[in-house]
Amino acid sequence: MNWKDIAGKVGQFAPMLGAILGGPVGAAVTVAGSIASVALGVDNTPDAVAKALAIDPQAAVKLAQIEADKYVALESLATEVARAELAAATQNASDINATMQAEARSEHWVQFAWRPSIGFAVAFAIALSVLTVFASYGAALFAERVEGLQHLPGILAAIMGIIGVASPILGIASWFRGKKQVNESGP
Repeated sequence: MNWKDIAGKVGQFAPMLGAILGGPVGAAVTVAGSIASVALGVDNTPDAVAKALAIDPQAAVKLAQIEADKYVALESLATEVARAELAAATQNASDINATMQAEARSEHWVQFAWRPSIGFAVAFAIALSVLTVFASYGAALFAERVEGLQHLPGILAAIMGIIGVASPILGIASWFRGKKQVNESGP
C-alpha cells in the first residue's frame, strides 16, 4: 500500500491533506503522510494510517483538527505539488516538441514525413468511409432498378477493406520507427 491508496480516505476528513497525499511522489507526500501519522499517533506508513482510520472513531476529528492547525503549511505543500505537476507536464511537452523538431530536421524522408503521412491517411480514410457509405446506399437503391449492378455495393465494400488493410500497415511502420528511435543503433 502507498500514500495514494489512502488519499481518498484521508481526504474525506481532511481534503487538503488527502489531495497532497494523492499527488506525485515526493517530499510533499512524505511530509503530508508524516502529518497524518502524527495526528493519529501511529507509525509513519500508509498501512498504519489506513488501519487507524478504520478502527479509531476519533480519526476524522484528529485529521480535521491537524489540517486546521497546519493549514498554512499544507497550503504551501499543495502549491509545491501543483508546481511539480506543472513542471512535469511542461517537461513532457518540451520533450515531445524536441522530438518533433528533430524529426522535421531529419534528412531521411521516412522520418520527417511519417506524421503528415498518417494525418493525410486518416483524413483520407475518414472521407472515403463517409463517401463509401453514401455511395453504397445510393448504389443499392440504384442496383434494385438497373439490371446487372447487384455487385456494386460489394465492390465498394472491397474498397473499404483495402483501406482497412492500409491502416495496420501504417501502424506497423510507426511501431518500427518508434523502436528505432528508442534504440539509436537500430536498423
